[in-house]
Amino acid sequence: MRRGNVEVSRGETVSENVGARQALPKNEIFKQRARHALPLHFWLIAFFVVALDQLSKLWIRQSFAVGETQPLLENWMHFTYSQNKGAAWGMLSGQRFFLIFVSIAVAGFILYMAREFAREGAKGVLPLYALGLIFGGAIGNLIDRIYFGFVTDFFDLETPIRYLQTFPIFNIADSALTVGVLLLMLHFLLHRETESQTSIANTNFNAPDSL
Repeated sequence: MRRGNVEVSRGETVSENVGARQALPKNEIFKQRARHALPLHFWLIAFFVVALDQLSKLWIRQSFAVGETQPLLENWMHFTYSQNKGAAWGMLSGQRFFLIFVSIAVAGFILYMAREFAREGAKGVLPLYALGLIFGGAIGNLIDRIYFGFVTDFFDLETPIRYLQTFPIFNIADSALTVGVLLLMLHFLLHRETESQTSIANTNFNAPDSL
């Protein structure tokens, strides 16, 4: 009998939970789902980056021969068509499938981070803007690796600055990734300073008055 009572109580609990879910109005259900959805501006930024990146690469492939270069800003930047079969500075050259796997993993992690920021209601839109840039950049280069086996690069720095002369040829996706990472670092830096100032203010407020 006791065992039967336990089963009955479990059944009652399950039915109560189901009834509670069914009792929720539709607008509340939509609000709960919206809390876990990524905001529109994240997807718009990512789409803009991917579209601009792919269109620019298409133009380069159709207008330049591999290795061909033309000045964009004299003594500062050239258009140089390069087929990069590795990562930056030629690292992991020929490791196509490994780089595809890494790109997919990075894209998935960025989506996870963006959902966490959206769910927690991160202050401001800076982190989601940054993650949108990073996600778009990762997808842009991933498309190249899947369909062509190489990444199309074309921004070539030709400057009097010696350090920049060794900088690898890059593309719009790389630029979006770099800017996104810098914005994300800025967000964490500002967030840490804000938390530090709030902690100091709370400590001073709670401290006993000296005699």
